[in-house]
Amino acid sequence: MSVHRDRDKWRVYFRVNGKQRSRTFERKGDAQLFDADLKRKRALGDDLARELDRSVLTLDAFVRGGFRTHAATLAKPTRDKYAWALELHLTELADEPLRALDVPRLAAHQQLLLDRGATASTVREVMTRLSGVLQIAVEHGHLPANPVRSLRKVPADLRDDITPLSPETLERLILSKTGRARIICVLAGHLGLRPLEVRLAPWTAFEGDTFTIGRSRTKRTAARTRTIKVPDITKRELKTWRLESGGRGDQPIIGPMTPNAMRLWNRRNLPAGVVLYTLRHSHASALHYAGYTTPEAAERLGHDEVTHMRHYAHVIRALTGTRYQSLDKLLNVARSSAGVAPELRKTDSGAPR
Repeated sequence: MSVHRDRDKWRVYFRVNGKQRSRTFERKGDAQLFDADLKRKRALGDDLARELDRSVLTLDAFVRGGFRTHAATLAKPTRDKYAWALELHLTELADEPLRALDVPRLAAHQQLLLDRGATASTVREVMTRLSGVLQIAVEHGHLPANPVRSLRKVPADLRDDITPLSPETLERLILSKTGRARIICVLAGHLGLRPLEVRLAPWTAFEGDTFTIGRSRTKRTAARTRTIKVPDITKRELKTWRLESGGRGDQPIIGPMTPNAMRLWNRRNLPAGVVLYTLRHSHASALHYAGYTTPEAAERLGHDEVTHMRHYAHVIRALTGTRYQSLDKLLNVARSSAGVAPELRKTDSGAPR
């Protein structure tokens, strides 16, 4: 017998590659189960035992085992998305063997999520995360192929076309603000920065005539450095804010702000129906009135031409009215004609402490 009492614990002795090994357990029953499993594998042979183990490995067991090693290499927001999908939307599949997760089973789970009221976007995101888990299972040899890749996905929700603000409306919004709120609107509306870039951009990014967005301060899928020409009005706004806030060097231009604080700021400081991305979209629209070509506008905004046309084709097709020789000229005309609308007069708390 290879299970022995060792003081207040139970020890199992076994051999691996001719060398003596042992493992201790708190309970005798656990030690006996481990010993029986070793004997089973010895009787079946390594290849057959491994194949049988694969057939009963559950999704939950794999997530807690092999997938954890892969998850450790992911960024925290990505790990959080996997946890969200697994803990809130995939619990019915947790105890299913990986090999039971075929296309019909996953299609049934998709329908279950929809019947519960999940949106198509949510279901698609959940299946994307499940696909990531099962792809690692394929790489570890637990599955011959990833079934999610053969699954017919739920059609994506139709979204309304982007509705940008006119240049005059954007300038009225900016002129109605003071302090940090004003410069946040300027960064998004005059330079087309994403909310993440607005939050992280340091003073070193502003070099007088240009503004540089580094790879580490933008979203990972668009991680490339880009340099933006700064309009004259924007230069004056940034220089005024630098004197007012006292910011320098690697300090964030808008001061320290967490993602949650940025979302709260958005609700408190922007009119109903307007978010920071609306200001970025407004800048994209203004570029085409100022004579930018599609490649030039896409380069300034930090995405490819296909993405640009997918989002702004309807804006380009609907261009009417006066065209301008430059972005500076457009902003000057818009600001000179802008009046401060009473409903836009919300302000932030000034310079960061």
